[in-house]
Amino acid sequence: MRFGLFGGAQAPRTTDGDPRRGFCEFVDARVEAERLGFYSTFLVEHHFSGSGQVSAPLDLLSWVAARTTSIRVGTAVLVLPWHDPVLLAERAATLDLLSDGRLDFGVGKGYRHSEFAGFCVPRDEAETRFDESLAVIRKAWSSDVPFSHEGRFWRYHGIVVEPPVAQKPHPPVWIAAGTPKSIRNVAALGANLLLDQFASTEAIGERIALFQAECETRDRTFDPMDVGVA
Repeated sequence: MRFGLFGGAQAPRTTDGDPRRGFCEFVDARVEAERLGFYSTFLVEHHFSGSGQVSAPLDLLSWVAARTTSIRVGTAVLVLPWHDPVLLAERAATLDLLSDGRLDFGVGKGYRHSEFAGFCVPRDEAETRFDESLAVIRKAWSSDVPFSHEGRFWRYHGIVVEPPVAQKPHPPVWIAAGTPKSIRNVAALGANLLLDQFASTEAIGERIALFQAECETRDRTFDPMDVGVA
């Protein structure tokens, strides 16, 4: 078992005080967490809350990586339906490279109606956008020659994504999942499983058991370190 930190930070609009304070305190706390022996820190992504929640986790994690040397920096989660996958692949690769291979790439489909509405992305397209985006990102990280993609939502022609990632073939991919269908998909994709902070102990145990069974069905060795519980 390994212990890490999970959560967010806030930089709200204020008429007095310093809106940077919450972000600076987040970074300082992660520096201290590394000193205390924590293995990793995972950071959320949210938008339009009005409370200054973290909207650019890769940027904030870059500050953490610059101030530390060993703690792994992860997203939990980047919501793929809202992002251009090539731009996201480039930004994540930059962080992985500069952190000397410490990025854990946690992704999900999203769940807040206000965020989908704010980005003008139909909520019922979340799953298909997620699947296509993740496929493009993995291709972008693993291809050393120009490639093209003709999908439902994104199209690219003859591109090479730079910079290269530090971890090979790419940073660990963590996928947030809770339903049996989603957990089976995580196992099929060869990704790691992120379980949410709201599930009961019994439900968590059932989901881990299902993930283990699905891995073994696919001749994939089950490793408990491939499961993260928030």
